[in-house]
Amino acid sequence: MAIWLVIVAVMLIIEIFTMGLTTIWFSIGALASAIAAAFGAPLVIQIVLFVVVSLLIMFLVRPFAMRVVNKERMKTNIDAVVGEQAVVQETIDNLKEQGKVIFRGVDWMARSIDNSLIPEGELVQIEEVSGVKLVVKRADKSE
Repeated sequence: MAIWLVIVAVMLIIEIFTMGLTTIWFSIGALASAIAAAFGAPLVIQIVLFVVVSLLIMFLVRPFAMRVVNKERMKTNIDAVVGEQAVVQETIDNLKEQGKVIFRGVDWMARSIDNSLIPEGELVQIEEVSGVKLVVKRADKSE
């Protein structure tokens, strides 16, 4: 039982320092195993309980917990660019490795996400940032 309580403590300490919701699930599994050990369960049962409870809690609770924890998270810097729209300044042609868009008054190199040719003047949506290039697609006309 003592080893399980040590694992609980270690996992909680790691979680406190990382705050990444990664080790908390294993501390819960270790706590379940410590309770089983206190009731005299064999070591094999304790280990299986640790693995099953840890994984079950992690897969069932973690997605919800991440949404709650990250609800107030605000996109900053480059994360805020994705989903925004820009105007093509130079025809985007991935084969010729050319293309530029203007976004918030700044020229960016651009590439098409689907390798399509996007002419100058077209409105595009930023899908991702790859180094110093924006990866874009044609913007929906309804937007």
